Amino acid sequence: MNNVNRTWLDSSLGIRERVRLLMNVMTIEEKVAQMIQISFSIVTPEEADEWARRGAGSFLHVLGNNSRRLQRLATETRLGIPVIFGIDAIHGHTIHNGATVFPTQLALAASWNPLLAEKMGIVTAREVAAEGLHWTFSPVFCLGRDLRWGRVDETFGEDPYLAGLMGAGAVRGYQGDDLASPDSILACAKHYIAYGESTGGRDSYDAPVSMHRIRSIFLPPFAEAVKAGCMTVMAGYNPVDGVPCSASKKLLRTILKDELGFKGFVVTDWMNVISLHSRQKMAADLKDASRIALEAGNDMIMTTPQFYESTLSLLAEGKVTEQGINEAVARILEAKFRIGLFDVAEKVKTLTLEEDPSAKLSEAVYNCPSHQKINLEAARKSIVLLKNEIINGRPVLPVSLRKGSTIAVIGPNADSVRAQFGDWSFFTHPTPHLDSVPTFRVTTMLEGIRAMAEKQGIAVVHDKGCDIFDPEKHTIEEACRIAGKADIVFVATGDTLIQTGEAHDRSNLALSGAQNALVLALRKVCDEKRIPLVSILVNGKPLEFETVVNASDAVLETFNSGTLGGQAAAEIIFGEISPQGRLPISFPRTTGQLPVYYNQMPGWHEGRYYDCETTPLFAFGEGLSYTSFRYDGVSLSQNTARESDTVDVNITLTNTGVRDGTETIQVYVSDLIASVVTPVYELKAFAQEEVKAGETITVTIPLAVKTLTVVNQDEKTVVEKGDFEIRVGHDSRAESHLVTRVTVV
Repeated sequence: MNNVNRTWLDSSLGIRERVRLLMNVMTIEEKVAQMIQISFSIVTPEEADEWARRGAGSFLHVLGNNSRRLQRLATETRLGIPVIFGIDAIHGHTIHNGATVFPTQLALAASWNPLLAEKMGIVTAREVAAEGLHWTFSPVFCLGRDLRWGRVDETFGEDPYLAGLMGAGAVRGYQGDDLASPDSILACAKHYIAYGESTGGRDSYDAPVSMHRIRSIFLPPFAEAVKAGCMTVMAGYNPVDGVPCSASKKLLRTILKDELGFKGFVVTDWMNVISLHSRQKMAADLKDASRIALEAGNDMIMTTPQFYESTLSLLAEGKVTEQGINEAVARILEAKFRIGLFDVAEKVKTLTLEEDPSAKLSEAVYNCPSHQKINLEAARKSIVLLKNEIINGRPVLPVSLRKGSTIAVIGPNADSVRAQFGDWSFFTHPTPHLDSVPTFRVTTMLEGIRAMAEKQGIAVVHDKGCDIFDPEKHTIEEACRIAGKADIVFVATGDTLIQTGEAHDRSNLALSGAQNALVLALRKVCDEKRIPLVSILVNGKPLEFETVVNASDAVLETFNSGTLGGQAAAEIIFGEISPQGRLPISFPRTTGQLPVYYNQMPGWHEGRYYDCETTPLFAFGEGLSYTSFRYDGVSLSQNTARESDTVDVNITLTNTGVRDGTETIQVYVSDLIASVVTPVYELKAFAQEEVKAGETITVTIPLAVKTLTVVNQDEKTVVEKGDFEIRVGHDSRAESHLVTRVTVV
């Protein structure tokens, strides 16, 4: 069986030559098997073992010794081609109970810090690799524009530019400087493309978008993924222009592989090929579905083992060519060589069942102090202060209480680990286990405030107040009684696991249960006591928070902040650090106001409803600090420029407060006259600056003219000559902008 001369193991040869040598000795059955990815969660162990012996290219959702057993079986085959093990490590290696749980992508995007996304990727890669796994189905490059969609929490927000930069940072973190490093894993840009733009925000549904909209809004983040060297791309469930992504030659071959120059391999999403027949009715049977998927440009087929026999039959019947299979397999094998599966011993763990290193790995890698330091940094920089009223001459936050004071912490999400983690953790995947108990310490909002308060001799009292779901199941009277004894009241509201995530779309974004009633009752108590009410939002995505915001003296948005979110929030609340997060997504006043993303098209009536304010509750880019900033004198290094130029945008920034702070300076551009209708303005650059109290600095932000593109009527991405408005300010609201112009010639 193993008498083949394995010339491809010579690491001095070029990778493509090694791929050629290996493919020269592969049978057609071995080639097609490399295109198969088996989900360990839906097969028996015996079936999984058989697929490893057959030479399946990949398995997903395999942990611990199961992966080691399957790898051993794979490497004992005739050619010994190692398996790529994939896992949904979306905001950390969170399916492993014990690994680091970072803030979700949406939360992390509030940092506006691509380097922080890269750090998250590095930590996640180390912990995934420690388990002998090689590939994460992350980052998500979809955009969160319809807030009813359940997977908004997995996105980097509503803006293509910010999402592209944050996602590219994560890609660099996962894959590192050297893919063959023991701590590097493959990244996967998903879900290609416009998956989040589904009708009515319904997951995996039709995306009613034009190719012009694809190229101008949804493709740019994926272009950033390709530039960052992302090795895999996942095709979405949804149809675009009536053609499912996994069936579209234009999307997969023409645009992704040819135009963008993507060199890695394409993997379908879960059962995409089966769905071409069973749901989307494009194929008469699984054989026809397999043919369509192969011809469209898919390279690896997730969770459709029937593709194996179907494709062999299609070959025998002359309905597909071996050349098409060779193209796909070459891409898969090249990735395996690049990641070091044939050369790096640590990448291919084949230990016996008795050699279980998990305890040692858990102590040395999972959730270790250095990883938690980065996790805490992510949580600190991702929390957004949205409101902070002045009472008795000083802002509500940070709190300033005497020793012996009392803080009341109320609300269904004040002490909820599940709500704080959000989707994609051991609570929810691969199968739901909502009663799981973390094997590590999690600092909830209550615990963070309590720990900080105890250091200062301040008492903390707590009551849940109400249930997230059942409006009749509440203790509002008890919560109000407790609040009446306090000097300040915190209330934590939002959503929980079942209300967010894949297949958990919402028709109504209103707060569920008796949360609004709880907040209004607490407001009444606070008015009577003349004490502040502070809301802490713990939520997967923007909801209808207008009642909560109007009733609160201060509002802190934490999204799903991970393991240490409570500590980070408490540090901000007590003033140990200043908040610096900025919203990566806009908040609606009501569900019916959607969409409220900032970069909309101009309209005759300004896009308003007669029964609702035009503006969102909070706009993209908003966020307060514990200091204040003044913008003066925006200017450009040149007022006329060519496409090859870079124009410096200069702004004078003054910290007018009494504390040091970090400001995120945002640069938006409006194309004043174009050959097609363009958004009112779009984010094109930003910078973060730390400014000392009272200090004035000049900030220079480079703006490449080649980024001022438009997709014209011929679907060509071009820079058109003419005038462009350069708008600089604190957030996306027009009233915060200083404006100048540049003319492109």
